[in-house]
Amino acid sequence: MSYASSHTYETVYILRPSVADANAGALSAKVDSVIEKFEGAIKSKDDWGMRELAYPIDNEGMGKFNVVVYTGKGGVVDEIERHFKISNDVLRFMTVNVEADYDYGKNKKAILAAEEEMKKIREAKKKGP
Repeated sequence: MSYASSHTYETVYILRPSVADANAGALSAKVDSVIEKFEGAIKSKDDWGMRELAYPIDNEGMGKFNVVVYTGKGGVVDEIERHFKISNDVLRFMTVNVEADYDYGKNKKAILAAEEEMKKIREAKKKGP
């Protein structure tokens, strides 16, 4: 494996709920510029909007979720995550290496279906037997 070759990644990051749209847009633009600097390309971006967190992070119960799937040469993930670490707006982030033919749209449909199923299960448990 050569460090000069391009890989495909999926990064999910959660912003504080109080982040202004302009600041969120500036961070997204910074991610885009890092990807371009590392000779990569954005395959897809998705703003999931405000979601409830599974547990509080820095006293926040909600967060603005964003997903970006992209390609880039070695070091692209480190540089993106460096920007996340120095930003007070980012609560959490995670990057995974995915297959080159990764289809985010297909996986999103599966995620939404699983979320809907879990919602039904939680509601059934609340109602009781």
